[in-house]
Amino acid sequence: MIVGGWNTNKLVQIYDINRKSFKPLKSTLYERDGSTIVKINNHVYTAGGLRSNFVECLDLNQVDGDWYKLASMNEQRQFAASAVLNDQMCVAGGSDGVNALSSVELYNPVVNIWTNIASMQTKRWQHALVSYNGRLYTFGGGEKLLILNHLNSMKSYDPREGKWKSLKPMNEGRHGLCSVVYNDEIYAIGGDGLSVERYNIRTNTWTNVNSLKHERYGSCACVVNGKIYVIGGGYGDASKSIEAYDATINEWKIETNMETARDDALVVAL
Repeated sequence: MIVGGWNTNKLVQIYDINRKSFKPLKSTLYERDGSTIVKINNHVYTAGGLRSNFVECLDLNQVDGDWYKLASMNEQRQFAASAVLNDQMCVAGGSDGVNALSSVELYNPVVNIWTNIASMQTKRWQHALVSYNGRLYTFGGGEKLLILNHLNSMKSYDPREGKWKSLKPMNEGRHGLCSVVYNDEIYAIGGDGLSVERYNIRTNTWTNVNSLKHERYGSCACVVNGKIYVIGGGYGDASKSIEAYDATINEWKIETNMETARDDALVVAL
């Protein structure tokens, strides 16, 4: 499912990777430019965006139905990052329109409540956040809005300890990257460039893999049927393309082209 993006008029589509076809769904209630998205127990949740702390949900049991509003986040967040932690939606960092944020919020869908957990040690926006084996991992992004510094640092959060700790930094700084967990490793994809690297959680090391076909800034990614799919972002042809990575041959290839450019959009595997 691909949701929103810059100047897409709340567009929501499902992309069938086998047929390489797109199916439109009901539009979101709010513009979703630089928002966040997760899937929990057959529901899709999207939060934040430009000057927004609004949250909405789609029940996949009624995939052709309407999106509905939920409790708002405590802070407005654009260009934040999200992941699922213990069946809750975690949203970290982002921009409130004036400053980058280090705060982190956790949404419990059972009681429809947001609560703050320990803040990241660094302010981050246009960064990455993934969850693996009950822990969060955040990396990359920028620390200030007006100065595009490209962070390469990585931190992990263990909810049992309630604090963040430093891990091996990436080989290069990445702002506007996207990320997935794939074959038990974490991939840092693009961000003002073609390069891609993966993190081995057991050995705490980063290794470069083959580069993208297009430079991608503000793209989004998910894993389906054993491949990584990266959607939009970047400039020109890149913003309308989807490319896929096959780890068995360490190769990226253009999968298809979309009719609508997708910059700072959202994607979740169904």
